[in-house]
Amino acid sequence: MQGRRRTRQTMKQKTTKAILAGVAALGLCAMVLVPQIEEDTVPPDTGTVAHVIDGDTLVLRGREGSIRLWGVDAPEKDESGFLAAKNALARMVQAQPLQCQQLDIDRYGRSVARCFRPDGQEINRMMIESGTATEYRYFSGGFYSR
Repeated sequence: MQGRRRTRQTMKQKTTKAILAGVAALGLCAMVLVPQIEEDTVPPDTGTVAHVIDGDTLVLRGREGSIRLWGVDAPEKDESGFLAAKNALARMVQAQPLQCQQLDIDRYGRSVARCFRPDGQEINRMMIESGTATEYRYFSGGFYSR
């Protein structure tokens, strides 16, 4: 009887340890998969747009390097809709000071950011809602579809 009781306790302990390990692993995965960026870490870039490269990339005046709009996918230069997307973005940011909050740096060294006009409207969302760009769900996780 004593041996059976120990076996049950041992099995309960092993099960509890396995469950705790699983919960810890899920927590770790969540931390890795969902970037937790403190807004105080990277100060926002602020300025007017020097030029628009395409429908999801722009350059702020006085800032080195380009800014890629987070969660936005616009047609490339050799694709249909390129000029419509580029012109739509140019109209949205024309003579508007932007505030761009960096979320990441992409493999090309570009700042990946959410950019806002002084009236609080987000350029990223505006591009998707205009229909000239689509949501890049791989990176946004459906943020703009909610």
